Amino acid sequence: MMFFPINVWIVMPLVIITLMLASLVKAKKAKLICIVIMTVFIVMEIISIYFSGGFIDYQFFVNLNINDIWEGLLIFKLQALLTVVVFFSFIFLLTKLSVICQNKINVQIRLMILVIMAMSLNYHHGPFDKLTELYQVTSASKQDFSQALATLKMQDYPHKDQLSASKGKNIIVISLESFEQGFLDFNQLTPNLNQLRQKYDFYGDIPMGKGSSWTTASMYTYMTGIPFLVGGIRTMPFAPYSQTQLVTLPDVLHKADYQTRYIIGGPTFAGIGHVISMFGVDIISEANYPGQYPQAPFGLYDKDIFAIAKRQINELSDSDKPFALFISTISTHAPSGFYDQRMEKVIDKRDDNMEFVAASLDYNLGQFMDYLEKKGLLENTVFYIFPDHLMMGAGTPTIAKLSEKPRSLYLITNANKSDLGQYAATPNNIYQLDMPRIIINGADVKSNAKFWTDYLNIEKGNNRAEYVEQVLTNLATLNRSAALP
Repeated sequence: MMFFPINVWIVMPLVIITLMLASLVKAKKAKLICIVIMTVFIVMEIISIYFSGGFIDYQFFVNLNINDIWEGLLIFKLQALLTVVVFFSFIFLLTKLSVICQNKINVQIRLMILVIMAMSLNYHHGPFDKLTELYQVTSASKQDFSQALATLKMQDYPHKDQLSASKGKNIIVISLESFEQGFLDFNQLTPNLNQLRQKYDFYGDIPMGKGSSWTTASMYTYMTGIPFLVGGIRTMPFAPYSQTQLVTLPDVLHKADYQTRYIIGGPTFAGIGHVISMFGVDIISEANYPGQYPQAPFGLYDKDIFAIAKRQINELSDSDKPFALFISTISTHAPSGFYDQRMEKVIDKRDDNMEFVAASLDYNLGQFMDYLEKKGLLENTVFYIFPDHLMMGAGTPTIAKLSEKPRSLYLITNANKSDLGQYAATPNNIYQLDMPRIIINGADVKSNAKFWTDYLNIEKGNNRAEYVEQVLTNLATLNRSAALP
């Protein structure tokens, strides 16, 4: 258990339940089958806690596909090995202990312990609660899109064919992989981000929302205003679909005649490329520049992502049309980041690999922002910089430092605060689901489009995170009903 840097007591009731169940089974083969099944569940819970800090939920479920598992094994090699060790260690120990319990403990006492342990798991955000949430999402049906909207009281939601929009400023959205607010406290690592924080508007303490806590989900949320919770028992829920009836941020921009492009290291990463294509946004990756940049995990290092971003901006800014460029970094992915030796020329070596990678991202971002300023592009361009989600994993020096304070997301932008309206007027009132509205408002794009956040009460004190939990099934139904082949 201690191979995994999590609190043992969290899964201990599951271990005891397994032990008691196995001790009630006399046949050796049946006992072993019981132990193996329960051990699989326990190890999956440990993995979920390790990566997301909580028990198995929709985030865990939706990443249980061959592509994501394979990518995870490539990144988390040591953790994968330890998982195998823990799995077989559990089976061996539980088999031996179940026989001892069977011989030494009265059956009535074992049953009583079993019931007590089961009852101890029934608490808010506990394993039973999370499995109930998972059921609420995956059991959501597919229905008429208008009916799904009405369930969330969005009857006057303008559909795509009813959209109107007029252009505003150019838009640059930069989503930083796992680069949560705590990194800004490491002044020696993030001087450029902190300089941007001081120079432009900074909105901190943004909570990470349910259905928005991994890369693809974060992108889906800031593009649609709806958390990535999709009905149906599919670990790749949008695989059969090619478009959505939801009005997205790109829909509004296309209506206003914007050019839209999304730069990412590799489109296959976390299935993000397929979802981006559903929004009709051109994907720019290593495939567009074969052999021009060093091979890196998931396609490109951050240094090259920003180099490509400069090339794209040069091309886009030559056109008479406004543009919206979306950029996703990748090198600061947990647990240790992707080391780029070229950065040793400008970044001092660090004892911790993630610190070096974090400093490298900050440097490359700073260089990119300097480029925008020197080119005079910021005069008619609004930028939005934010993390996609919190850093995943546990047990690393970086996670230990980040966990010293409450962990959250943030937004840095040069958009006028007055343009953002009620979202910026009240402190600590921005959520991930507000982002498409914020991006449009900040860029002064006029449109009749509505997002889910426009139907919610965002006055001070209103906890929209809790409201999301109350309407999980309705949101999952909406996402599923909106999807089209």
